[in-house]
Amino acid sequence: MNATAKLGALLTLGVILCASGYEVYSSSTEDQNDRIACLTVHSNDAVQAVEKDLLIRPHTEMFGKQRITIGSMFIHSEKVEKIGTRLIVPFTLTSHHRVQSEFNAVVRCSNLQDIEYDKL
Repeated sequence: MNATAKLGALLTLGVILCASGYEVYSSSTEDQNDRIACLTVHSNDAVQAVEKDLLIRPHTEMFGKQRITIGSMFIHSEKVEKIGTRLIVPFTLTSHHRVQSEFNAVVRCSNLQDIEYDKL
């Protein structure tokens, strides 16, 4: 193997190692930010974020074509809980056929706009 090929291989390996190190560093920093944010975030903040998200964004992949309104959702504010770096916000949606479905919104403490939904 000539010197140029060895140098190229070493540079490639160095770039890969630097990228891996940055990924590990940034994910641990992100986790630390989430833990710190969970100390100060209140359940009411998460409830308001979920309400706003449900009313503004359609989420057709989870809720179908159903239009969500204030009257069609009931958020169980008293049952909001913190688990790790997330707030779990349970809620019920009632369709126009009066069928009720139960869901959990999983809200990230450090970014209240980062919300995932689970059907129960």
